[in-house]
Amino acid sequence: MKILSICGSPRKGNTEFMLRTLLKSAEYSGAETELVLLREKDIKFCDGCHACKGGSGKCSIKDDMDEIRDKLLLADVIVFGSPIYYDCVTGLLKNFIDRINPLYTKLKGKKFAFVIVGQLKGKDGEVSRKFIIDFLKNISDIHEMNFIGYVYGISVDPDEISKDEQVIKQLKNLGKKITQQ
Repeated sequence: MKILSICGSPRKGNTEFMLRTLLKSAEYSGAETELVLLREKDIKFCDGCHACKGGSGKCSIKDDMDEIRDKLLLADVIVFGSPIYYDCVTGLLKNFIDRINPLYTKLKGKKFAFVIVGQLKGKDGEVSRKFIIDFLKNISDIHEMNFIGYVYGISVDPDEISKDEQVIKQLKNLGKKITQQ
């Protein structure tokens, strides 16, 4: 089983820690894993040219998406990770999501999970969390992927999640779950 995780955080911190923890758990169950850090990739914006409408799964823009596209196609499981910016994923991850449009029919049946990190607690945190969860589940539905689950962490500091035993346990459980279903 191949698991590809996509980190949409612009910095090294909680989101990357969460993805690495989940992947390590999946590796214990025998999965082959890879983490792509979007902040290290050259991914241009979708220009709406519609060259991808032909069903080839290819985009006319030549950048690092070519390499990532091939990895997405080979993966059995795709895991996104993002901190919450204005009740949604970061611009890095949103741009990436726009660029997977050519894979509209090619990700069908793959397993999908995600991790998210927010700062807000209480009612405001619930509203923010619901919006991003619905957004990412919708991406899964659009591509007809099988949604497996998610982990949500609350943090202000870049290393705070690494001290949250409850979130770490949830990440390990999700790592096992995605290798078993």
